[in-house]
Amino acid sequence: MKKKLTFAFITLFTFQINAQTLDQKIERLLELDGTISSIENLIIETIKYQKQSNPGVLDNYWEGLSKKISTKSLVEFKSLVTPIYSKIYTEVEIGNLISFYNSKTGKLITEKQPILLDKLNLPLIQWSQNLNSYVIEEIENKGKNESSSGEIEKFKTDFKSKYGLQILNLKELAIDQEYNFGSLLIDFGKTDGKRDITKVIRVKNNSNKEITFEKPLFLITDDIRFDWGNKPVKIGETRDLKITLIAEQAESQSYSSFTIKSSEGNNIPVGIKYDAPVKEINFEVSDNKLKFKKLKQDLSNPYIFILKNIGKKDFYISDIEINKKIAYLNYSKETIKPNQETEIRVIISKELLEKQNIKNLKLTLEVDLTKGEKGSFSNFSSETIELKIE
Repeated sequence: MKKKLTFAFITLFTFQINAQTLDQKIERLLELDGTISSIENLIIETIKYQKQSNPGVLDNYWEGLSKKISTKSLVEFKSLVTPIYSKIYTEVEIGNLISFYNSKTGKLITEKQPILLDKLNLPLIQWSQNLNSYVIEEIENKGKNESSSGEIEKFKTDFKSKYGLQILNLKELAIDQEYNFGSLLIDFGKTDGKRDITKVIRVKNNSNKEITFEKPLFLITDDIRFDWGNKPVKIGETRDLKITLIAEQAESQSYSSFTIKSSEGNNIPVGIKYDAPVKEINFEVSDNKLKFKKLKQDLSNPYIFILKNIGKKDFYISDIEINKKIAYLNYSKETIKPNQETEIRVIISKELLEKQNIKNLKLTLEVDLTKGEKGSFSNFSSETIELKIE
């Protein structure tokens, strides 16, 4: 009897799977393998983050928003991934996967995977940091190996043969032989960050044509300036290709590369290395403390703090924490460039004040500034400002 029931259950389950459309099967697979659950958690965390960033918005708003966004986002997610699944897997393969995730082993994987990922989080972060350290260490050691006289002569010959150029001051430069990141390595060394430094590649045109050098069209930063000359290098002419490190822009330990493009169609790879002092954020605030005025309406007039960049480096407001959830904040999260100003506007809510039964108002804002351009990989938090309304 038990065997008959089991057989009947399997038959019914197989029939139900076969009766579904391919899209329905993919959706079922996403539910079984834990994908939908992960997406739902991601939506919850996203809304939680926005709630923390907007403390003045009431709780009942977030409850309604959560339901609305969850429904909309899940529908959109399924519509995006379903065509991808249908291209990668056949309908038979998807059916087999559904059967697997309905099995004891499949359910075990789905159940244990979040726990496993949580336990792996810290080891993976540590591993990633170590990996980054290894890469940085190797980059910092680039060009430290001295070249033998034979290697230098071979480099001169190969360079002349490939590019039609003779380097006349190779002793002042370095051969990037270990990583081949750039045929030449321009090492500015450790600088004081107070004065510009110029390095020169002195080349002689040994080809049978005039050569025009094109300045690089793009660089990651604006810490390097180039002076190739405005006229073509004539046959047999010697030209100084000047590369200047801009003291106001250069900071930290850096290794980058660019190519010298010539009219011959050759791209000469060049590496640039330096070690410059870290630049600090410099700013001024119109007022660090504003006086609270008694609320006569539901919302106060805006309290405005003006923040100005008086330094040489870009920065932006990465976050503002407020000690009492009684105000609405408005500020730009875009990059604040040198000599630019931005406003932090604070509007106090009478409703929120009464709700929290606050009588003696002292509002503190912790404003975090992050150095660099918004979205840049090299950004790091550098300064915190305390602003008050009393």
